[in-house]
Amino acid sequence: MADDLKVNRTAHGDALAVLKTLPDESVDMIITSPPYWSLRDYGTKGQLGVEKTFETYIEKLCTIFDEAKRVLKKGGSCWVNMGDTYGGSGQAWSKSGRNRGRNTIDHRPLNIHGTGKPPSYDVMPKSLLQIPSRFAIEMSRRGWILRNEIIWHKPNSMPSSAKDRFTVDFEKLFFFTKSKKYYFDPQYEPYGGPLNRWGGTTVRGDFKTKTEQFAVTERAGRNMRPNPKGRNKRCVWSINTKSFPEAHFAVYPPALIETPIKAGCPEMACSKCGKPREKLFEKLEISRKGSKTKYDTESSTARRLAEKRQAYRKMGLEGPPAPKLMGYSDCKCKAKYVPGIVLDPFMGSGTTALVARELGRDYFGIELNKKYIKIVEERLKQQQPTLWEK
Repeated sequence: MADDLKVNRTAHGDALAVLKTLPDESVDMIITSPPYWSLRDYGTKGQLGVEKTFETYIEKLCTIFDEAKRVLKKGGSCWVNMGDTYGGSGQAWSKSGRNRGRNTIDHRPLNIHGTGKPPSYDVMPKSLLQIPSRFAIEMSRRGWILRNEIIWHKPNSMPSSAKDRFTVDFEKLFFFTKSKKYYFDPQYEPYGGPLNRWGGTTVRGDFKTKTEQFAVTERAGRNMRPNPKGRNKRCVWSINTKSFPEAHFAVYPPALIETPIKAGCPEMACSKCGKPREKLFEKLEISRKGSKTKYDTESSTARRLAEKRQAYRKMGLEGPPAPKLMGYSDCKCKAKYVPGIVLDPFMGSGTTALVARELGRDYFGIELNKKYIKIVEERLKQQQPTLWEK
C-alpha cells in the first residue's frame, strides 16, 4: 500500500505514462488543476491543452483520470479545478494545427465514442464552450460519482475588456468519489449574520398570529445554531487569486485546496491495508431515565423529537451534548500508521505539494516540464517545517 509508493517527490514524465507505473489503490486523494484547453502553449512536447478540438482534450484528460482512478484507494476522492473558455472564429489555427492564439476552436467535429456519427452539438463563435460541464459529464459516464460542484469565486479577478457580456469571476472545483462510501472529514465555516426571523438564534414561542404559531410550533426554544464549530461548509468559496511570478502562469491559491485536503485526505492511514485512521466520538444520548423527565429521547417521530428537545432544555441544554472525542480507529493490522497521500498528476509549480506537507500529509506529483520540477523543489526547501516534522 503506502509503503509501495515512494512519496514526497515529483516524477518527471507524461501523466498517463507515470500513472501506469504506480501501484493499485496507493493514494488517498487526488487534487489537481490540469492545463486548460486552448489557453496557453507551455512549449513542452506531449503537453495537454493544445488539441485541435475540445472533444479530443476531454477524451485525453478523462483517460488520464481513468488510470488515476485505479491508483486511488476505494474510499478516496478526486478534486479537479477547471475553468471555461470561449469559442473563437475558428481561424486561429495554422496549417500545422498549432494554436496561434487563445480561446479558439476548430469546428470540425470529432467522433470520440466510435459511433460513426459526429457529435450532435456545434459551438458558435463567442459561445462558452462549457468544457468543465462536459468534462464532469464524461467523468460521470466513466463511473466517477460527482458529489459537489464547487464555485471558486475570485473577489480580485482580472477585469474583462469585453463590452457585450459580464465579467467571469469564478472557476469550478469538482468533487468526485470512486465509491459510494468514502473518507470525508466534514469542514465548517462561521455562521452568517445575526438571525432576525422568529426571534433570532433561539426561537421564541410568543407569536400572536396563527401563521407564526404554526411555523414555530416545533421550533420554539430551539437553538438554530447549535454547533460551536459553525455550519457545514457551503459550495461557494470566495478566495483571492495568488500570483507566482516564477511559474509565469496562474496557479491556484493554497487556500483553495486546504479544505479539500483536510476533508478528503486522512491525517494517518494503515501502511498495510491502507484504511484511514478516523476519529471516534462518543455520542451522548440521554434517556428518559437519565434526563429525569417524562420525555422520551430515543424515538425519532416529530412528536418525540419535540419531547427530546424539552428533555434537553430541562437539563439546561439547547440540544444534544457535543460528541466527545474518545480516540482513533484501529484496523487491527498491527502495522504502522503513515500520513495520507495526496496525488497531483499535473503538479505545475507545486502548490499541492506545499499545502499537503503543511497539513502533515505526504504527496506524489507528476510533471511533464523539468523546469517546474525544479521550482517545486526550491519552494519546498523554503517551506518551514511543520509541527509533526520537528
